[in-house]
Amino acid sequence: MDTSIQELPFDPTALKGLSEKLLSSHHKNNYGGAVKRLNAIRAQLAGLGFASVPGFQLNGLKREELIATNSMLLHELYFASLVGHPLPMVPAMDLALSASFGSVGRWREEFVAMGKALAGGSGWVLLTFLPREGMLVNQWAADHTHALAGGIPILALDMYEHSYHMDFGAAAGAYVDAFMENIDWAKVYERYQTAVEQHSEALGASPGDIAGATLLDVRRAGMFEQADALVEGARWRDPKDVGSWGAELPPGSDVVVYCVYGHEVGRATAMRLRAAGVNASFLRGGFDAWKAEGRPLQSKGGHA
Repeated sequence: MDTSIQELPFDPTALKGLSEKLLSSHHKNNYGGAVKRLNAIRAQLAGLGFASVPGFQLNGLKREELIATNSMLLHELYFASLVGHPLPMVPAMDLALSASFGSVGRWREEFVAMGKALAGGSGWVLLTFLPREGMLVNQWAADHTHALAGGIPILALDMYEHSYHMDFGAAAGAYVDAFMENIDWAKVYERYQTAVEQHSEALGASPGDIAGATLLDVRRAGMFEQADALVEGARWRDPKDVGSWGAELPPGSDVVVYCVYGHEVGRATAMRLRAAGVNASFLRGGFDAWKAEGRPLQSKGGHA
């Protein structure tokens, strides 16, 4: 059964600095062409006798299948990364970028520079979640074939000439700037949440599992400032700085972290610590569930 072309997920007249003509052409001709090409390649592969087909023919078709598949998927992510009148980045997304890059500004500087470095060339710039390390990285990709093994792209910038030439000519840098003004951060954050939660489920701990472990409160700074209590025996550590304080924890030590609800903040922090050799888990339900169950708390003023 053939795969189908997805509709544009936004109104192409609503984006700032990117014309309807450019976006519609990009979607119809480049993305739509990749989908049609993939269907044609799969039809040819379905009719092959693999035991007798020459190796060069099979290799060629499988290479083209890879290129067409990734072109389809990355184009879908590219269009899903854009929206007219984007909402501001939520604090939790700011935290995720800051924990991985030092600050949102530092992430943006690198991402934009990578896009502009591809001007006159071809390729993609991808913001990718790396489950092994629980962190986000900016990834360079070319030919629709380069992928970070195990990585999950959550934001895609297309730097092939077809994505900008109709509006910008050779001024690819201006196109990158326009792209940055139209990022749908709400959807990027949803993809980040999903990626973290899918790859961290096995690291969950219940209240009965924390005996003997170092207990760390990793609610983001803004939330912790508003709080008046911690889980009994816990110390607060800023999840934005996990790369610094995490290095001070003894390798192999047992650590349980918790955030407000047991979602991506605590989960990603546990994944970062695991990558550093710490036996880290996240507390299911976070502080909210602990408090709701009437479990022991301590005053915030008493933490170290």
